[in-house]
Amino acid sequence: MQAIRNMEPAWLKVNGRNFALVEYKDSKGELRPCYQLTKTECLYIATKFNDEALGLS
Repeated sequence: MQAIRNMEPAWLKVNGRNFALVEYKDSKGELRPCYQLTKTECLYIATKFNDEALGLS
């Protein structure tokens, strides 16, 4: 969650909107935050993680 929050400003510049933050109910019935990402958003995040792993960012 924190990694996606950190990438959000760059995504906002690229796409003009933030990632969709939603909630889900866990097994105890409590609401938990999560991001509902499109395929494009997932690819963007995966690419950023790859850049970090390679020392490119």
